[in-house]
Amino acid sequence: MSLSRKRGEYPNLVIADVVDGGTLTLWRNPAGAKFGEKDVWEISSEWDSPSGLHAAYSALQDKEAELAKSHAFAWDSEFGYLSPFPHHCGTALRIEGTFHLEALHLIGDLPQALNAIPAIRFESSSVVEDGIRQAAHLFRISNAAVLGISEQELLDRAKNLFTDLAMQEVNARRTLVEEMPRVIEDAIARSIAVLRHARLLSPGEILDLLSPISLAASMGFIKGITANETRRLMRDQLNAPSLPESRTTEDDRRRDARDARLADRFNKRFQTVSLNSYAEECLF
Repeated sequence: MSLSRKRGEYPNLVIADVVDGGTLTLWRNPAGAKFGEKDVWEISSEWDSPSGLHAAYSALQDKEAELAKSHAFAWDSEFGYLSPFPHHCGTALRIEGTFHLEALHLIGDLPQALNAIPAIRFESSSVVEDGIRQAAHLFRISNAAVLGISEQELLDRAKNLFTDLAMQEVNARRTLVEEMPRVIEDAIARSIAVLRHARLLSPGEILDLLSPISLAASMGFIKGITANETRRLMRDQLNAPSLPESRTTEDDRRRDARDARLADRFNKRFQTVSLNSYAEECLF
């Protein structure tokens, strides 16, 4: 029985749970001066949803106009803004957003979604932690092109791409609930079990384990932990200082001691985390 017939509504499926916002950044070099690494102004503005990109750019233009009152920028009528750094040339505009694409991974459509991005001169990068590629299926999407395209074209492409990617993830979450409930249930249950009982947990493993739990929490399927807390725990692992690559027995001992401390912490925290009754109605 599909969820729509059973419940009359879907679980929480909104773009805001897929897109973690992002930044717009402009770089400007001074006119009439020798370029150096430190001789550049960086101006940035944050955005929360793809629909807010143009407003964020307007805020960025206001900051740039204020700076231009007292400084001249290196600029060429044909080439655009000038800099010794390729990404600071042309429009010198970087549009960047962060996406959590766990459901696309679970249904097997993630490679196709990522492979389509370069066609419009954007690129994706993922987290690599403890040898785990695409850890937590968190991706940073940004424009690769700054030449041969206007600022408005970049903004329009970014808005369309970010919206389309977020909707693909939303639809993948719907597919999991309607057609593949055991897949998402298994991913959540395995993650909870490992976080409860594993004796060693590295930051990369924790990121991967928290990813389906964060997905479930945002869809309203979890009790004992909120979506905000799962995101905070993921950020903690991303921001934690990395240990050097193990080369000696002492390096291995330090790494094991860190992983043991993390395991003890997460074992305790996840004793009270489980699927809730709403998940049982939707998935079982």
